[in-house]
Amino acid sequence: MNLLLLFGDLSPEESLINTISIVAIALLAVVALIICVSNKNKSTNTNAIAYGGLCIAASFVLSFIKLGLGYGGSITLASMVPLFIYCYVFGIGKGLLVGIIYGLLQFVQGPYFLSVPQFLLDYILPFASIAVAGVFKKVLPKMPGIVAGATLYSLLRLAFHVAGGIIFFNLGWVVESLPLFGDTAGMGGFVYSLLYNGIYMVPESLLLIGVLFYLAKSNQFNTLERFLLKAKDSEEPAHN
Repeated sequence: MNLLLLFGDLSPEESLINTISIVAIALLAVVALIICVSNKNKSTNTNAIAYGGLCIAASFVLSFIKLGLGYGGSITLASMVPLFIYCYVFGIGKGLLVGIIYGLLQFVQGPYFLSVPQFLLDYILPFASIAVAGVFKKVLPKMPGIVAGATLYSLLRLAFHVAGGIIFFNLGWVVESLPLFGDTAGMGGFVYSLLYNGIYMVPESLLLIGVLFYLAKSNQFNTLERFLLKAKDSEEPAHN
């Protein structure tokens, strides 16, 4: 697909600049991946990389099972659960990496590019924020820690989407009537973007938290965690 077709009514010069920008961002992501994999000071295990790829693939497949809301938003079948569990086990560093890769896949799935800030706020930062999944596991009991991590991720993702939506609003890309709220005439950029993104992000977040709560309650979360921990534990170099 020609990326120039993704840039709406921008001039040829602006489209060229944006094309160069997104290629540069993609190259930086590849370089970051190579650095993370080849960093000898922090041993990266083949199994950990493989499990990260499996979790990315599982989340990506689940993202295709969705309920479209007719105005651009959609609610997926708890698509971020596999990535959440991976990030919960492996921490922020690897979580950022898999989140960025997943965001790039989301761009491939439904590409739309107006500017570098919009691209980052719509595709990279919202999904990279899944890296915070396990930030509460050392300060809270298991169940509250999982729920708090999922809630923090959901709030961060919503905040980034809202910021990206304000860019769309200021460029005149507005849906004239939103589900539940009707006519959008007279709404400011922040209010419009909050409502636009909140309509699908609230149920999306509740579904994510609900599935994670069920997995933790039924002990299946622990089973999946132990499975991934085998890969994480094998990262530690043996000491003589």
